[in-house]
Amino acid sequence: MNWSRCNPVNYLAGRIFLWFWLVLSVAVAGAILLARGWPEQTEIRRLPHPVAEQFRHLKEHFQPIANLTRLQQDLERKYKGRWLMVDVDNNQLLNPEALPKNFDPNWLTELSQLNRPRMLVYKNTFVMGPLVIVASDKNVALFQLKQRPEQAWWQLHTLPEGFLLILLLAVSAVASLILALSITRPLRELSSSHLKFAQGELDNRVTALAARKDELGDLGRGFNTMAAQIENLIHNQQRLLRDVSHELRSPLTRSQLALALQQRQGDHPQLQRIEMELKLLDQLLDELLTFSRLDAGQYPLEKQQLDLTELLYAIIELNQLEADAKQQQVHLNAPEECWLDADQRLLGRAIENVLRNAIKYSPAESLILCTLKQHEHQLELLIQDQGPGVPAESLSQIFAPFYRVSAVREHQNGTGLGLAIAASAIRQHQGSISATVPETGGLVIRILLPLSNEGRPLA
Repeated sequence: MNWSRCNPVNYLAGRIFLWFWLVLSVAVAGAILLARGWPEQTEIRRLPHPVAEQFRHLKEHFQPIANLTRLQQDLERKYKGRWLMVDVDNNQLLNPEALPKNFDPNWLTELSQLNRPRMLVYKNTFVMGPLVIVASDKNVALFQLKQRPEQAWWQLHTLPEGFLLILLLAVSAVASLILALSITRPLRELSSSHLKFAQGELDNRVTALAARKDELGDLGRGFNTMAAQIENLIHNQQRLLRDVSHELRSPLTRSQLALALQQRQGDHPQLQRIEMELKLLDQLLDELLTFSRLDAGQYPLEKQQLDLTELLYAIIELNQLEADAKQQQVHLNAPEECWLDADQRLLGRAIENVLRNAIKYSPAESLILCTLKQHEHQLELLIQDQGPGVPAESLSQIFAPFYRVSAVREHQNGTGLGLAIAASAIRQHQGSISATVPETGGLVIRILLPLSNEGRPLA
């Protein structure tokens, strides 16, 4: 398993997500730390006049109660949890269960030292007092406690800090992920369209990306414009190639007919030269037409079950005369039968082009080795010659039309389309073709073809 593919840093969406999530997380953590370090705003105010009048009447109500226990019971019964009692002499809170959470009791001590009642405001808590009375021979300071109503559960400041932190991190993660995907999803669409366009689907366009109204939309519309222009140029080039090839066929045929008539009338030394050039021109036009049809995807395949081993023997026998002229040996290593679905004419022409290329560039008295291997899901054909080879930087370019590796090869007779036709034909069969240079020298052409069900080895 390739663990690097699981690393989010290797993807643009992952980097954008991590970056924005980190920024938001740092901002949230900083805000929480700042809030913790910020001093709580606690202030002491004067009692409003109505509350001061109420306190005067309450003192008259509580003062006759001389027993401290009775006073506590009376406060608990009538004003449950709304009064705090402090022993002034000992600075001791007599009912600590009524004290609000996180409230510092030292504020009660400070309030109890005041001569007249005041109101202390702390968050949503209001403490008013002291109201000093004598009960059981003790000076008792009473503080009225009021709190704002409980806030709804959905108000964030009422949630626990730990849960609030997790919630904020989760929300920031979702927001960062949505942002990252909104940027990279159209880029993935553009990348997919680029690949399809490069593989020959010239009519492929981006739709969702081009519909956007931002800079990414401009990018998508620019790609569509570029693709349309390239498609138009390629179609025009292919049409021109076909038209020129067809137009040249008629004068070529007439020239060959005139040459044949002239040869019957007498022997001229230049006629053989003209005949050879006309044959070369005829071969070039034939290969131009074949390549243009393959390149445009207009070559209809007529697939049928064929034995590739038998086809290879036939191709070698057909080109044996040319190999014998250079005293070359063409040797085939292949199983007795190898069946696959293929167009016999097109596949045979592709393999023959590779073999003729090996014969052409191999020296005299050399060995050309053809090896056919049958794997579980595909067939592998290797054609190895002992020629001058190809530079490593040119291995991927020798299948381009009219490509020449060196000046030495340019002096060889040929059209420069043989390997290009072979590559197109192999791709038409959902196969692949590649070239390598072995340590022993020469060139190895490797052809992979999908194996038909009838041709796969039995388990």
